[in-house]
Amino acid sequence: MKLKFLGFALLTLLLFFSCDDTTDKIGWEILPSKDMVATYTTDFEVMSETVMADSVYARSLTAYLGRFSDPEFGYYDASFITELTTSENYLFPEVYKYDEATKTGTGRLVSDKCENVFLRISYNKNTNNTKGFFGDSVTACRVSAYELNGQWLADRKSKGRFYRYTNIDVDKYYDKEDLVGSTAYTAHDFSSTSSDNENYIDIQMDKERGDKILKLNREHPEYFKDSESFINHVTPGFYLTTDYGDGTIIYVNRVILYMGLNLYATDSLGVALKKKVTDDKGKEGSDSTYYAVQYLFSSTPEVIQANKFTHSEKLTEKINDPDNTYIKSPAGVFTALTIPYDEIYQTLGNDTLNAVKLSLTNYPDVSPYEISMETPSKVLLIRKKDLKEFFETNSLPDNITSYQVSHNATETNKYVFNNIANLVTITMREKNKAKEEAGASWNAEREAKWVDENKLLVVPVVMDTYTASGGTTTVVGTTHDLKPTYARLVGGKGTTDGKLNNPIQLDRKSVV
Repeated sequence: MKLKFLGFALLTLLLFFSCDDTTDKIGWEILPSKDMVATYTTDFEVMSETVMADSVYARSLTAYLGRFSDPEFGYYDASFITELTTSENYLFPEVYKYDEATKTGTGRLVSDKCENVFLRISYNKNTNNTKGFFGDSVTACRVSAYELNGQWLADRKSKGRFYRYTNIDVDKYYDKEDLVGSTAYTAHDFSSTSSDNENYIDIQMDKERGDKILKLNREHPEYFKDSESFINHVTPGFYLTTDYGDGTIIYVNRVILYMGLNLYATDSLGVALKKKVTDDKGKEGSDSTYYAVQYLFSSTPEVIQANKFTHSEKLTEKINDPDNTYIKSPAGVFTALTIPYDEIYQTLGNDTLNAVKLSLTNYPDVSPYEISMETPSKVLLIRKKDLKEFFETNSLPDNITSYQVSHNATETNKYVFNNIANLVTITMREKNKAKEEAGASWNAEREAKWVDENKLLVVPVVMDTYTASGGTTTVVGTTHDLKPTYARLVGGKGTTDGKLNNPIQLDRKSVV
């Protein structure tokens, strides 16, 4: 008798700790001990498939630039739109004037013109702690910059946050004939020093663009009152894209507009200093001038930055693969799972759903190529109908209708969701309620629509964190992973004699 009791106790303990604390009080925790008389485990087959992401909501401070081609997925292009901000009420130095009466000087500019103007693209070096680019560091590439047009100014005010989605139609926001400038580059910046952790790509612009900015600043200082005025009256911003080179994606930190000006060196009274005597006759030298490059206008979180990703048609081949599914970022493909809710409901009967475990196994990366994408380190499991709102509201996984797990590369090579019972239970309840309200109008078309909306998507993500001054780190949001990653998962919708070739097993535990 004691042995029987001990065996039952051990079984109860194991099942208890196999459950997730986040279940909605439908398991062991609400059952009186006298009712724990039986447990059931049932496996259900889940059909999986690859679906196009089309676009994703890209709330990112990083911009992506370049092209990378992969034999498995084809190429993808990364380009972006960026606006620039100004410091409040910014004014350029005045042209130098000397007042003979007071023996003082005002202003510092040698002349009211720009000597140099360029856009700087800034990104990190690849180090142990940071990644500033992906791919071949010495592949020759070329970037071109175009100024945005009036259509951009109109749409940015009237169309909400459309620019957050990565399928933004950039072509209507710039004129291909209005090239600001272009330059060749490699991801490894040979001009930067070893002590500098930043790399730079400088795009030279016509000095006339700098002269125009100077003139506007003199005639309309109100255009430099704040960022919004600057964008609407000085420059709407720029579109940056690569038109040559393949094999590198740059992770851009910021874009800066620099202007070079000739200035006088002055004393405490503002008087231009003289050069030291330079000849044996004691002839006084000319005024001392110097050339200065000023950091003036920059991309910041306060203004718009919009990423654009374009994939080749080869990506669609993955959708037609019957015996595997894929996830690929950025904005590539997701794996979609069709949970057999009706079968689970019919099987459940009077049982209480206690735990539902879902495991997704990925094939090891055995790429023969020198440069290959990494496996997504974190993925989100979420219903298709909830995807848009989840990312637009910067939500966190709640372990009710959304779950995030990390890839276990060292042991199982799997993404394991230990307990999605909450999601299964809630979704079954929602379906029963919808069918009850629809009554006789619930037909095959509505059934198909419901099944599609409630597919579970496996999405590569990054968890945003905030570290307080005391060192405490808090997760504050979830964003799509916009770096190049991929995984090939065991599954697919291929069948033989009406049965799935590679079904995913959904393990259901319940008690009565």
